[in-house]
Amino acid sequence: MNFHIVTYATHDSGRFAELINNKFNITVKVIGFGNEWKGFIDKMIAINQYVKTLPEDDVIIFVDGFDTLIYQPLDLIKSRFLEFNKNIVLSNDCYNFGYAITEQSFGKCYDKLIANAGMYAGYCKHINKLLDYILHRNYSDDDQRCLNHACAEFKNDIIIDVKNRLFHNQNYYERYFNNKSDACFVSTPGDLTWERIKRAPGEYLQFFWKDVTIILLLICVIYLTYKYITLIS
Repeated sequence: MNFHIVTYATHDSGRFAELINNKFNITVKVIGFGNEWKGFIDKMIAINQYVKTLPEDDVIIFVDGFDTLIYQPLDLIKSRFLEFNKNIVLSNDCYNFGYAITEQSFGKCYDKLIANAGMYAGYCKHINKLLDYILHRNYSDDDQRCLNHACAEFKNDIIIDVKNRLFHNQNYYERYFNNKSDACFVSTPGDLTWERIKRAPGEYLQFFWKDVTIILLLICVIYLTYKYITLIS
């Protein structure tokens, strides 16, 4: 049984160089380099195609190419994965903007836990089934929303790493004030780079358009009421 560390990156940005040239000399397979970024689902398609080329009983560990660093050697990574005794291990979201907003954006996996699509691991045959399920149902164009939606179908195979043994998605407080971690892979999702800020409205406004519409209507009502009262007074 071999372990394959994989990432998807169209270009060099963020922590990519440090991830690839890690101090443990762990080989990280890069998929998509040089391609045009077309969205999160395109990333899942590429990963799924790669998983199909690997032996079914091997283990694939996917990590975000721009946010993730390797903190532990490969032997410990292997033992930590096997500790879970599950077919698929998902990383726990860091809830940067609070649980309610995160749940509205991505849904939840189980027990009020929200999986983060930036890091996950599993036996190839089970990751293949999970990604096939997601891609065939086309639930959303956001990979994290799709992943959490799929949890109900794969509840017996999945566990979320709530103790940050294998994966640790650090929230803003942790990454700036307490960035120590014993996890094997540490990621800082949602870093406020200009590139991500530009992409955010197109990627996430879809989950809040009803709320935004209601707020705008309330503002209009308040403004018109104010103007009416001003005119008659």
